Amino acid sequence: QKCLEWLIVSDGKTLVSCFDHVIIRYTDKCQHFKKLRRRTGIPYENMCFFDNEQWNIQSVARLGVKCVYTPEGMTREAWREALEMFGMT
Repeated sequence: QKCLEWLIVSDGKTLVSCFDHVIIRYTDKCQHFKKLRRRTGIPYENMCFFDNEQWNIQSVARLGVKCVYTPEGMTREAWREALEMFGMT
């Protein structure tokens, strides 16, 4: 999560400030999203998941979450890809 505090988006905000909920754990990712949905009521299709492990991406995508594969870690390109998925470009 510390890295999200260091990444700056175009308007000068930190990347972590762009999210209402951030969970970084080393356990089952589907369980994280089920918990997020219960806590927030946000539909899966309105959620976004960034991960560097392809099996996590495939697993979470089955829930309907928009997923961005980040094999090199979080990048501006990955952020732009997510924005495009949500029609925000």
